[in-house]
Amino acid sequence: MTPRKALISALVVAGVAGLALLVELRAETMGQIKADQVLVKDLAGEPGKEVNIQVYTFPPGASVPWHIHPDTHEFGYQLGGEFTLLINGEPSRILKVGDAFYVPPNVIHRGINAGSTPAKFMVVRVRPKGKPALVEVQP
Repeated sequence: MTPRKALISALVVAGVAGLALLVELRAETMGQIKADQVLVKDLAGEPGKEVNIQVYTFPPGASVPWHIHPDTHEFGYQLGGEFTLLINGEPSRILKVGDAFYVPPNVIHRGINAGSTPAKFMVVRVRPKGKPALVEVQP
């Protein structure tokens, strides 16, 4: 291989590696919502229902679209940062560490991390087994 071809090959490899690193860093910067599953368990005495506990981390700027949880009770507790909860027909609410919330079944809502730090909260859902966990809807 000539020195010129070797140099071009090295530059192409370095460029591809650099591009991959840039894409990965951009994804981290833009942030992805992280959901850690804590527990899924049949609800005793309630055939066909389960409890589902998750811990979510929303990086700055992350949001979820308007949605419902079919026939599901949703309870939340803010663990870190601030998080804006929007429930259709209600004023928006900024959740701070130690705040709790409840979203009744089939109520349209969404959440946004409008802050500059990650928002972390725990969600407990009591839901019917076999139904979708989330359905996107328009407010």
